[in-house]
Amino acid sequence: MLMIAIIALGSCLNSSHNLEPIERVQYQMGTYGRVLIYGGNNADVDAAFAKIKELDNLLSDYNPDSEISEINKMAGVKAVKVDPQVIQVLETAKSVASETDGVFDPTIGALTIGVYRFGRESDVEPNISDIDKAKSLVNYKDLIIEGHKVYLKNKGMMIDLGGIGKGYAVEQAVRVLKERGVPSGIVSLSGDLNVFGDQVEIAIKNPESEEAIAIFTSKSEDLAISTSGSYERSVNIDGDVYHHLIVPESGRPGSEFLSLTVVIEDTSTLADAYATALFIMGKDKALEFLNRHNGIGVFIVFPDYSMYYNDTFISLVSNLNIEEVKSK
Repeated sequence: MLMIAIIALGSCLNSSHNLEPIERVQYQMGTYGRVLIYGGNNADVDAAFAKIKELDNLLSDYNPDSEISEINKMAGVKAVKVDPQVIQVLETAKSVASETDGVFDPTIGALTIGVYRFGRESDVEPNISDIDKAKSLVNYKDLIIEGHKVYLKNKGMMIDLGGIGKGYAVEQAVRVLKERGVPSGIVSLSGDLNVFGDQVEIAIKNPESEEAIAIFTSKSEDLAISTSGSYERSVNIDGDVYHHLIVPESGRPGSEFLSLTVVIEDTSTLADAYATALFIMGKDKALEFLNRHNGIGVFIVFPDYSMYYNDTFISLVSNLNIEEVKSK
């Protein structure tokens, strides 16, 4: 189970709704998903979880029958016709890859799946000596999208949407709820959370305990929040621990942050992708990127437990309370 990186502590704060909440938690996409709505019914919650499950069946590289797994199997062989939703998330992933000069790369699977084997229980042990070969197979420009077909140019290439898929699923579940007339609520999957129609009190988890390191209230009525952390998923190889946020250039995990939370309006897909990309960039490149993209709010926890948050973060939240934590 992945640790919950961000938590909606309370219900929607606008008491004028006077609507009964419906809340449900399910195990989805390898973690615990939560749907909390006001002004809807159980069928609306069912529809939101059904959308998440549908997308997991399309996007998961853990599922050998998913469309992403089929694309990976056919790498260097032929194009695969896929669902329009797969096209949508891959096009967004390629766009963020271009925007970040390949720091975020949906073809990172040659490393995360092929070398490190995150989340895979098998007799095949991770082999760090394969990093150089795997790095040569990571290139989003060799992910070809033409119409409804997707093609990986080289054999051995693999798509891994772990850095964007949950955010996309959260966003699409919220879209389903809005289309069904639900006025407000929360959808979350591990480190990805979307608040719509109201404000909510939210906590960012301490990376090394179950306590909150920061608490704030969402100011916008449509806010997307995503946290990437080095504690979320890891493997032990010959006594060394490697976490899942891999830098394509080096083939090794990023090491300059404990956690990084992105807050932006509306789109959980981009919040997820930006949180992944910024974490991998490291401090200097991340701050430079943020200076050029002033719509992204960020809250960063460094290994010594010092913290940084930018003006955009402050503009999107209220009632920020930071807990004092001693470095470990």
